[in-house]
Amino acid sequence: MPRQIAVLALGALLIADPVASQDDDALHRWGKTTGDALVRFLPNAAPWGFSPDPYPFFSAFANETYQWKGADSLVRKYPSYEVHQTWWFDDAQLSWEMADATKATEAFQQEAATALAEFERLHGAEMKASEKAHQAEMVPLSKQAETLIQQGKYEEVGRVMEKITPFHYAPYESLTASLNKKQQELADRERNLSNRRRKVTFRVYTNRTPLTTAPKFAPKPTGTLAGHPFYRQDEGNMKAGDWDASPVDLAVFLGPPGYQNPPVKIGHRELAVKCIVVWALIESHPDTIKADEASARKVLESMDYNGLSKLIEP
Repeated sequence: MPRQIAVLALGALLIADPVASQDDDALHRWGKTTGDALVRFLPNAAPWGFSPDPYPFFSAFANETYQWKGADSLVRKYPSYEVHQTWWFDDAQLSWEMADATKATEAFQQEAATALAEFERLHGAEMKASEKAHQAEMVPLSKQAETLIQQGKYEEVGRVMEKITPFHYAPYESLTASLNKKQQELADRERNLSNRRRKVTFRVYTNRTPLTTAPKFAPKPTGTLAGHPFYRQDEGNMKAGDWDASPVDLAVFLGPPGYQNPPVKIGHRELAVKCIVVWALIESHPDTIKADEASARKVLESMDYNGLSKLIEP
């Protein structure tokens, strides 16, 4: 399985100062080891009606925002690392429509190439001759404008510039306008179909709680899942192109109750996993969100939380 590792702003900031860079190699070695461990716990959602995204998973340090003050900069004591993978909800009708739209686009591209080649055969010589004649008229005007500019006769320059026009060939412009219109219609169709696609992204974070992972969304405690604190955030309905979107976020927390990741000076970071949060970020529609949320929850229930918990250090 191909693997993509990216170090985000956190890594760049750490390299910017000797105090930070002295621990940089150790930090990134820890990140690779941690990422390799976390990836093994990303769920296989196929049994619950999902198709994997073409990109299998992503692994990176999570962003950390702080005010840079050199050695006195304060960061979180334990670094946050994340892995995530996106899965698409299976939808046979939508898949058929998207495949049909792709075929229509491919067919149009061939039709457009044929139409342009036929236009060139029938009208190419005439259009080139017309363009050459137009250029013969415009070149002297351009030179005249340059001379007037050098002479400082700017009012006359304006009158000459009004005569300089771009080349137009009505039959060609009519053809390309028609082709562009059709191309835009096909692009709009594909975009609207894409907006109908529903997906869920499973994320696993170290050293963050549900609230510190996405504080803007303020997920609410909703009992337990597999014996661990469970959180849910319903973001309500919103527009996604021509469709109504219904995002819902689910989270499972592994770690000590009331966990806090304390701030420390940048040179005093410790490389350890103290807690883990698992997210299921669902993007659905009003008429499918209930079933999609139930499916995503089943995937969460299938995860190996005992194995994940063993990564947490006392």
